[in-house]
Amino acid sequence: MASAPLNASRANRIWIVVLIVLALLSFAAMRRSMVKAMSMKAETTSAASFAQLKPGDEAKLVLQLTAADPASNIEGTVLAKQTETIYRRTSDTAKITVDAATPVVMGKPSDVRAGAVVHITAKMGAHQRLHASQIVILTGYVTVQ
Repeated sequence: MASAPLNASRANRIWIVVLIVLALLSFAAMRRSMVKAMSMKAETTSAASFAQLKPGDEAKLVLQLTAADPASNIEGTVLAKQTETIYRRTSDTAKITVDAATPVVMGKPSDVRAGAVVHITAKMGAHQRLHASQIVILTGYVTVQ
């Protein structure tokens, strides 16, 4: 009769150890992901180098949109990075051609609207016109000063 409670107690201890190991593994995986995410840097093209882009060159810009039609064009004020989460407005503006097939990351196409903060990856086309290849929604993740 005494062996049944001992077996139940032993099984409980095994489950507790298994749960602790799973919790530690989850914590380690989460920490690794956070370290990776914090080390990612959004490189942006400066206004000076923007003027020197040739057709086919890639540009990366952070914009606060002033006008947006996700099916044709978006316009906005270029933002300069202060920290990972704080950007400041510059006097530069950009107008970028987009189409319905341009992928939108961390949001939906409806998030591409006036007032939104976006990170745009674009290629320089003919006539010094940028064509977006990807839009990342930063609204809610960054602060504009």
